Amino acid sequence: MKKKIVLQKLGGYYLMPHELLHVLAYRIIGKPSQYQWGNYYVMPLGKMTRPQRLFTSLFPFIICLGTGLFFILTWMTIAFFYHQQPNPVNGSTWQHILLLFGIGLAFYSTTAEGDIMNSYHLLFTKEQSQNSRPKPHGGPDNDSH
Repeated sequence: MKKKIVLQKLGGYYLMPHELLHVLAYRIIGKPSQYQWGNYYVMPLGKMTRPQRLFTSLFPFIICLGTGLFFILTWMTIAFFYHQQPNPVNGSTWQHILLLFGIGLAFYSTTAEGDIMNSYHLLFTKEQSQNSRPKPHGGPDNDSH
């Protein structure tokens, strides 16, 4: 039981940058939200329109993937102009860091899988997704097992 709680807490800390991007999205559109450090979700505190829900849901994915692709494309451009082929072995240390940072951000964008599924439901179905309102994950008080 304690092992599950520790793993959930570690997962919440791993997802913290993702959730902070959700908080930033809520601030950009001027809607109040509630987030507690280490949680898997950000709770909206008011009604939101469909476009606002789409924006706040997809914001972390777009930022992480877009930034990661920007760094990868920058690395490819530098590699093309200086080495005439994108070869990760040749090049300076900062070029390796640029590539690894881009790949890491592109990989981290996969944390938005649930947000992408919710956005799909918002766009293409009339019924609301079951995951459209975040719910606290099982903890010591509400564990069903």
